[in-house]
Amino acid sequence: MKIRAIVFPLILLGVLGAVAQIPKERKWRKQVVTKDFITEGLSAGDLDGDGAKDLVAGAFWFKGPDFRQAQPYRPGRPSPIDAYMEDSFLSWVDDLDGDGDQDILMAGHPGREVMIYQNPGGDASGEWLGHKVMTEAATESPLWLDLDGSKPKELVCMQGGRFGYAIHDPANVTQAWTFVPISAVRTTTPYVHGLGVGDLSGDGRPDIVEKDGWFEQPEKLPGEWKWHAHPFAGKGGAQMLVFDADSDGDQDMITSLDGHGYGLVWYENHRSSEGGVSFHRHEILPEDPAKTGVGGLQFSQLHALEAGDFDKDGRMDFITGKRFWAHNGRDPGARDPALAVLFLNRKKDSGIDWQPQVLDDDSGVGCQVLAVDLDNDGHLEFAAGSKKGVHVIRR
Repeated sequence: MKIRAIVFPLILLGVLGAVAQIPKERKWRKQVVTKDFITEGLSAGDLDGDGAKDLVAGAFWFKGPDFRQAQPYRPGRPSPIDAYMEDSFLSWVDDLDGDGDQDILMAGHPGREVMIYQNPGGDASGEWLGHKVMTEAATESPLWLDLDGSKPKELVCMQGGRFGYAIHDPANVTQAWTFVPISAVRTTTPYVHGLGVGDLSGDGRPDIVEKDGWFEQPEKLPGEWKWHAHPFAGKGGAQMLVFDADSDGDQDMITSLDGHGYGLVWYENHRSSEGGVSFHRHEILPEDPAKTGVGGLQFSQLHALEAGDFDKDGRMDFITGKRFWAHNGRDPGARDPALAVLFLNRKKDSGIDWQPQVLDDDSGVGCQVLAVDLDNDGHLEFAAGSKKGVHVIRR
């Protein structure tokens, strides 16, 4: 099969909100790496050791910095958009086996297997060995991160209807990983939407948040995680971002309300002197599709979110977009433009004025979106893989 690579010209696709506060704003341009549907998620890292970040999309990696050369590392091919990319919903690039080369961790369809693919080294053109390390990693947005600060990282997900995280032995990374549950059985479906990690309690330890509440990490792992019920996100959306949005010293949370519907909110964290935590909900985009939110904006299927300081002002922004044709036209707003959107974080009195910029109207997101500096110029790019193909939007 042939992977097509197209670079679109420099165009300004849309700006909403007041941009006068941003000096010398550069225009956004989109690079279409391929129009083929080869993945629901995307990851980035230097696979061939040349100092440039590459992109991983499904069965292929695209050599950076121009991403014009597609390299298969396992069997796979493009799919029609009325199907699902069963073996590639999310991926991460990391040195999993400790040999100094960047490997690939890939989660397939929700609730199914997790694979690692070991980098052969050199220019990464040799044989990549694949190993199944988990038979199930449920939720629509598992997270690969360090929960306890001791390394290696853990895969936060669900298994057998329970929330938890998977651990592994770095010396034997290809062996089966162990799932550590932190909850009782909560569901019988793997298609749970909404998952995040961050320090909501303020004790310095990352907590795990889901659409119906959050689990407070104990002093030592493994241990009993204290459950705090809170109706954050109805049906649930995507990655739930936890960071200090309003710069007041505690961790807030941003989430879409329905990964296949409408709604986007941020929760302002309030901690009492006694250590209690409460949340004040602020609407960014309404759940009602007939209404508009900040900047007069409204769109559906915000199935991926990622945080990053795009304008380098010290305040964390975030990106999201529309997951196009997720359920083959059966979702609300399914035929609307596949927007890619940056929400700039501007201070407003003691709160936040979220100022959206529509970066593109024919790309959107999949199950992942990246806020990443791909070209090492000090500025973050928007990168995603979806049924619209693989694309990078940069300034």
